[in-house]
Amino acid sequence: MPFLARTSLFRTGLLAAAVCATAALASASGDPPHWGYDTLASPAQWAGIAPACAGPQQSPIDLWSSDITHGARSALESDYQDTRFEVINNGHTLQATPQPGGANTITLDGETFTLAQFHVHTPSEHHVDGKAHDMELHLVHTSASGKVAVVAVFFDVGKPNNALGELFDRTTAELSQPGERIRLYAPINPARLLPDHSRVVHYTGSLTTPPCTEGVLWNIEMEPQTLSRQQLDALRSVFPHNARPIQSFNKRTLIDEPAAP
Repeated sequence: MPFLARTSLFRTGLLAAAVCATAALASASGDPPHWGYDTLASPAQWAGIAPACAGPQQSPIDLWSSDITHGARSALESDYQDTRFEVINNGHTLQATPQPGGANTITLDGETFTLAQFHVHTPSEHHVDGKAHDMELHLVHTSASGKVAVVAVFFDVGKPNNALGELFDRTTAELSQPGERIRLYAPINPARLLPDHSRVVHYTGSLTTPPCTEGVLWNIEMEPQTLSRQQLDALRSVFPHNARPIQSFNKRTLIDEPAAP
């Protein structure tokens, strides 16, 4: 059954963003990546590949409590359902793409965004009051007009994560090399990747990987989910570190909405 009416917040009047909102734009065929995290093409050199990476509204950022403005914003409704995913090691992350046959959407300010993919970063890319979480998952959505909206979820070591269980169980043996891909046997409902009740912080930023396109609507779930140490180790055995460093805040507006009752 679809999951509906999840509250969140977004602003209007956003810049157009690239429809190709992926964690890694190259290496889908398994070719060596042309940018990375701990190589000669590390984040400090990304602007030489994609000039937007030196822009004024880059992501990720540190979410300091003192910078957050409290106030209501328009509700975001989500319509997620059980979906089968194909997962690829694209050389930068594990990226899960929904298979045809299901509709997974969010609606904000009257505009519908469709889930394009989700992927993971370790440690988290965004920080909260100067501290990182163990992992961050990005649910990337695109609209017909070319806008991009990302729902970000933090994860810390604790209880095993059942929704991602199969993915992590198969990571080391089947997804250890760029270009390797699998189809998950069990469907995942993206709603199960989200916390039940969470404050949500919104700001306007960018893709966190080249081309670093700005105008992305970020929707940060502040209540972390959990995954087991074994699950985190499986991810880190393939991607020990795939998080972009914190970018300049540049006096952007952070607005939060209290958790839904």
